[in-house]
Amino acid sequence: MIDHKCSFSITLITEDYACEHAKLVTRRAGPDVACQSDQGSNDCQRVYEKLKLLGLPAFDAEDDLLKTPASVFTKIQYGGLLGLQRCITQSETQPEKIENIYQLVQRVILEYQAKEESLYQDIVNDMTAFRIKRHKTRRKQK
Repeated sequence: MIDHKCSFSITLITEDYACEHAKLVTRRAGPDVACQSDQGSNDCQRVYEKLKLLGLPAFDAEDDLLKTPASVFTKIQYGGLLGLQRCITQSETQPEKIENIYQLVQRVILEYQAKEESLYQDIVNDMTAFRIKRHKTRRKQK
């Protein structure tokens, strides 16, 4: 069985986005997402690395899980994917959800190979503008 750690697991654990190759798994640290495709895992990892390469400096952060808040990686994943979708569809408005991360990544790779850098530069604003939804806490009634 193929069991690659999903590059965009944050978006899938919360079930905000979907992917045809994602499988929810339980690891020692808790819930996680495994990718069941060698090619999909490699392609998504390449795209995520490019998103981090541009996104981390925009947040004045570095690629270090001990020094960088988890919220930065969350914004890079969510905002980066939404930005890619916006660019692919050439929409003025940002989508709210990604129906299939794998298909989006494949379209990005096929359609933007030659002009890849300009595509990713456009997405930095999507990452920095993304707002993490806060969970409402219930107030105890007296």
